[in-house]
Amino acid sequence: MLKKILKKIKDEKLIEEGDKIVLGFSGGPDSVFLLEALNYARKEINFEFVLAHVNHLLRGENSDTDEKFSIECSERLNIPIFVKRASIEEIAKENNIGLEEAGRFIRYEFFEDILKKTSSNKIAIAHNLDDQIETFLFRLIRGSSLEGLEGIPNRENIIRPINEVYKSNILEFLDENKIKYRIDETNFENDFTRNSIRLDLIPWIEKRYNNNFKDKIFNLISEIKEVNKILEIDLKKYEEFRDNRWSLNIDLIELEENYIQRKIINEYLKKYNLEGSREKIGNIIKLLNSNGSKIIKLEKGFILKKQYKNIWIEKEKKDKLKKVNKLVTEKIPFKIIFNSYIVEAMEDNKSFGKNEFLTNLKIGDTIEIRMRKDGDKIRPLGMESYKKLKDVFINEKVPKDVRGEIPLILKDDEIVWASGVKKSESFKGEENKKGIKLIIRRQDEE
Repeated sequence: MLKKILKKIKDEKLIEEGDKIVLGFSGGPDSVFLLEALNYARKEINFEFVLAHVNHLLRGENSDTDEKFSIECSERLNIPIFVKRASIEEIAKENNIGLEEAGRFIRYEFFEDILKKTSSNKIAIAHNLDDQIETFLFRLIRGSSLEGLEGIPNRENIIRPINEVYKSNILEFLDENKIKYRIDETNFENDFTRNSIRLDLIPWIEKRYNNNFKDKIFNLISEIKEVNKILEIDLKKYEEFRDNRWSLNIDLIELEENYIQRKIINEYLKKYNLEGSREKIGNIIKLLNSNGSKIIKLEKGFILKKQYKNIWIEKEKKDKLKKVNKLVTEKIPFKIIFNSYIVEAMEDNKSFGKNEFLTNLKIGDTIEIRMRKDGDKIRPLGMESYKKLKDVFINEKVPKDVRGEIPLILKDDEIVWASGVKKSESFKGEENKKGIKLIIRRQDEE
């Protein structure tokens, strides 16, 4: 069996000369088998690896015994080990996610940390063929896209050398060679959906319909991978750099057939290691055709934003600055923080771009800073008449969720500047002649 794993490693170039690998090690049969396989592969390939063990603190004394066993394995083979203790119950509660997802999040975050700490370039995960099949069925039941039905997806720096070996073969190998391993008793409980698929669904189908059911599913997964490779999406064709971020251009996406549109969205979700369920992708497709600005909350603290003809994914900001709802009065010159912005007034004779405005104001003038109110109007540059500020924001495509935060600068109850959006004809200064320059920038740019 170890020779077969070594052949797969060589054929698929999973491990090459000089690689440094972080092996996710639980102490269970799969990770112990992978440890034996990597240790065997070192006879023919020159590479290094370390172990990374996470104690989820979920099973009391048994979790601590798993940790102790993992350390003993590392000492026996003289392989460095890194251990992390983290409560998945607390993580699940804090992030409003399930225990399985919380455990996966903690593990992969830890593996990435050790990857950087040890200057490694790959992470080895002990997923076996049963894991692939269970993932296929799990996602099929939940309504996954075609990409999701590939089983456990490959990542750039993550290798799975034993993902074509059945669990029964792994256990047989370990038992025959008297190699010790730990058993997680929660794997035999039906509390988790995946456990139920493993313990109930698959055995029932094998017994009632087809004893070779898992082989048939594996063959189907292989075919789906081939189809998906033919229909691979190049995201760069649909991306553009706008407003200091990379986003997807909706107009370009909508030129494609419906199925390709869904593949684009799924590929974009995969870029952030997010799952592309059929329902989630469908909701995002609906968003493309909607008007105005929208937000969809995703898992792992991510959100998807749509503004006019662009969509992008970003981390949700939880710690928002306190909003100022009262009017602020200042004498020129000044520099203050208003909401999440820094507003400054200084003497100058030039201004550049939309975030600066050279005005005819003077040193000592008193101005007011506040947020918008119903009925606000401004006299835009080059115009004789006034326009409603609401219409200005719409015409300038200012997102709804931003409009209420933009500082308005007023002199004698008249808007001088809707900061960064629209300047007033009534207060414009003369270029190259000394005046007061107003400056606006976000606080995180300071």
